Amino acid sequence: MSIGSKEWIARGGTLTLGEKWALTVGGVRKQLALRKARRKVAASPLDQLDARALDSIAPPANSMAKISSEAAQRLQPGWLSNHCWRTYAWGSLLAINAGLEYDKSLLFAACQLHDLGLTQHGAHPAGECFTVRGARLARSILEVTGAGPEAIDRVERAIVLHMNLDVGVDEGVEAHLLQAGAGLDVVGQRHQEIPPPLKDAVLGRYPRLGFKANMCRCMSYESQTTPHTRAGLFVRRLGFLDLIEAAPFED
Repeated sequence: MSIGSKEWIARGGTLTLGEKWALTVGGVRKQLALRKARRKVAASPLDQLDARALDSIAPPANSMAKISSEAAQRLQPGWLSNHCWRTYAWGSLLAINAGLEYDKSLLFAACQLHDLGLTQHGAHPAGECFTVRGARLARSILEVTGAGPEAIDRVERAIVLHMNLDVGVDEGVEAHLLQAGAGLDVVGQRHQEIPPPLKDAVLGRYPRLGFKANMCRCMSYESQTTPHTRAGLFVRRLGFLDLIEAAPFED
């Protein structure tokens, strides 16, 4: 598929018929995999950690982290900002579990800004995929941090790709971890890899604040206003709202 390509972005993130069918088939397989993965996985490096592990994955104290965090706090409601913090925490913990090395600054910025397209500040142009709108806004925010174009490109690409069913490490480790962290928080993907003490620590530090109802409302709106995007397809064909509601978290 060409999702994430310059051509795809230029057409606003709308899907071709072939992309719709490929995502539909992939989505069915993904749902089956989610149902099979409800049990605890084998012992992992995370089993040796406790709540203090969250301090070890704290974002770096640099301009990119500061500006992205401040922008996320200013432009997003609390429930969405907390989702962004949890996405970073889940993604970082999954990286430890998989032994992946990544750029903390880029992952943190991508996590903080990945859903700006769901806010009124990233609502235009109408009809575009919210990830394209959000990535464009994120780029404008990060350009004032002094980060180089290659770094900003990586953040932008991660944001654009995060609604894919899967994002391989070969597409960028930060993009992979953003999708994994967001997928865990939204539908419970790979949640069984996080030991209960760490899961409780993340949720205690960044409460969900009615996340399911709020995200279902946003996705329902996106499916109506951008029916030919991934959000539209997932809601209309793949029961995305039901998957959000069934995520293994109490809201």
